[in-house]
Amino acid sequence: MRTRSLLCLILILNLFPVYGQQKDSLVFATASWTTTTYHAGGIRLKQCAFTDKELFHSNQFVSVLEIHPSFCFDIVADSVLVLTSEFVDYAHALAGINGSFFTWDAPWMSYNYLRIQGKELAPNKTSKDGLRSFRQSACVGVDEKGKLFIVPVPSVSMERRDRDNWEKQAKARDLMSSGPLLRYKGEDADILDQAFNTRRHPRSAIGIGKNGKVFMVVVDGRHEQAEGVSIKELQDIMRWLHAEDALNLDGGGSSTLCVRKRQSHAVGVINHPSDNKKFDNKGERRVANAIIVK
Repeated sequence: MRTRSLLCLILILNLFPVYGQQKDSLVFATASWTTTTYHAGGIRLKQCAFTDKELFHSNQFVSVLEIHPSFCFDIVADSVLVLTSEFVDYAHALAGINGSFFTWDAPWMSYNYLRIQGKELAPNKTSKDGLRSFRQSACVGVDEKGKLFIVPVPSVSMERRDRDNWEKQAKARDLMSSGPLLRYKGEDADILDQAFNTRRHPRSAIGIGKNGKVFMVVVDGRHEQAEGVSIKELQDIMRWLHAEDALNLDGGGSSTLCVRKRQSHAVGVINHPSDNKKFDNKGERRVANAIIVK
């Protein structure tokens, strides 16, 4: 009898995470999203403030740009750090999101492998043992037709002193490593139990749906109105958006989403970057690269 009661208790406890995920999924799907369309309906902005600790037992502010498959993309970079909105503006682009991780002591200030217009600009910055980081475990690329794709780095390259040999062989006009990978071919990727992944921060992600639709996603953070998410929670969001493939980008104060409402209009920041410690759109951080929509 005692054994049966213990088994029942274990079963009930195991069901709690499942129930929580189902509840969060329902909250996300039935939320009152504000939707705005731009550029003949080809770019759609969806935003929602989740209050009263209703999503992941926390307050959240989520911004999603849904981009029709007919649009083209570029990865852009500079040898100095630049605001994401400036990257979009200088390229006369329609929208954009901050790119991958940066560091001050690397070519083009890029912590990650970077290729633009077929030219290699920066290698993966690796640790002393020569192994690449889990933040270099996948790539976002652009082909010759301007179409976006996401692909994981093979496990054999992650486990040996590969640095960027795999990227050098990858066929793409533009290519940038980042990580961790969130989803691939409709399945969730494994997430390492590391502080970077488990703690809540502002997050940026790029995703691609089965029909070719591209998702640029920013979850704000570091504010009582927007607490940020873990990588697992970001993975949940990309799944709920029906992204077949999805990749985490640089987050924290770098997380920035921009759109040009009309071709003749100025570029506007549409999330709440956290570098100024205020809940407004003025706190952009300068970054090394960005992904833009043309």
